[in-house]
Amino acid sequence: MKNKKLLYILIPLTLLVWGIIVYRIIATTNSGNENQIQSMQQIENATIENMNDTFLINPNYRDPFLGKMIKNVTTSATTSLQKTITTVKNTPILSSWPTIVYLGIIKNQKSNKQLTLVQINGQSYSMKIGETVNSVELCKVFKDSIEVKFGKEKKFCRK
Repeated sequence: MKNKKLLYILIPLTLLVWGIIVYRIIATTNSGNENQIQSMQQIENATIENMNDTFLINPNYRDPFLGKMIKNVTTSATTSLQKTITTVKNTPILSSWPTIVYLGIIKNQKSNKQLTLVQINGQSYSMKIGETVNSVELCKVFKDSIEVKFGKEKKFCRK
């Protein structure tokens, strides 16, 4: 008999507690939407207006693999509009180097043949030593760089 009295008290209390929880959830989701949407729009407008896109990168940093300080950071690609003057029979000719990026080496373990992945003017090519693509000849291949020849000039491109 004592357990039935306790049951009659606990069931209504449980329903009351859950009712209060559901009421608070519904009240906060319905009434806060309009205010929250307006405040979010104001925040977005304020952040877009006050946004500055200026920053400074310090190129003097320590190389984590070599442990040395790097003072001049250069890109691995040569600029496509870099112009050099070469003389052929005392006549200056203006030539421009294409954009060359050294991507890496693919080596066959069984035959020890290697292909070099090179990107020339945005297009990727697999080249062998001595092969010419778009007037760019692959002369030498190293682990970290390649030597290429364009016309009569030779340059190194790093990874």
